[in-house]
Amino acid sequence: MGIRIEKGINKNNIELLCSWSNELGSVFQEQWMGTQVSYPLNYEKIEKLENKFSIFNEEEFIGMIQEVRIEEDNIHIGRFVLNPKKTGLGFGTEALKEFIDFIFKDKNIRSISLTVFDFNKNAKQIYDKLGFVVDEVIETPKLRYIMRKYR
Repeated sequence: MGIRIEKGINKNNIELLCSWSNELGSVFQEQWMGTQVSYPLNYEKIEKLENKFSIFNEEEFIGMIQEVRIEEDNIHIGRFVLNPKKTGLGFGTEALKEFIDFIFKDKNIRSISLTVFDFNKNAKQIYDKLGFVVDEVIETPKLRYIMRKYR
C-alpha cells in the first residue's frame, strides 16, 4: 500500500468521484459530503470546494478529503470519501493517518476535528481507532458527532 495525499483534484478524477458518489445515491452523498452540496454531484460542485486533496494508492486515484475550515489552532476536515470498491481494505485508515501527519506538520495546529453521522459506523470506527474522541453530540436533524484529535 502506497498511500499519498496531493493538494487539488484534476478534472478526470473529479468526474470519477462524481460517478462513484452518484451511483450510490443521495444518502451516500450526504454521508460523506454533508447537506450543503445538493445531489447529484457534478464537476462544478466539487471544483468550487476549497482546500481539497486527492488520495492516491500508488498512482491510482482512490478518493478525496478536504480541510473544510481552519479555526485558529484547529482544522476541521471532512468530505472524506474513497472509491466504494476500495473500502474495507485499510485504505481509509492509511489515508487518514497520512492526512493527520500532513496537517500536524504545521506546529500551530493543535487539533483536528470532523463530523460523522451516527449511522456511518465504519467511518466512526476508523476515527476512534486513530484517536479521535467525541467532543460534541448533535441530535437534530440527524444524530452526529463532532470528534476531535489533539496533537
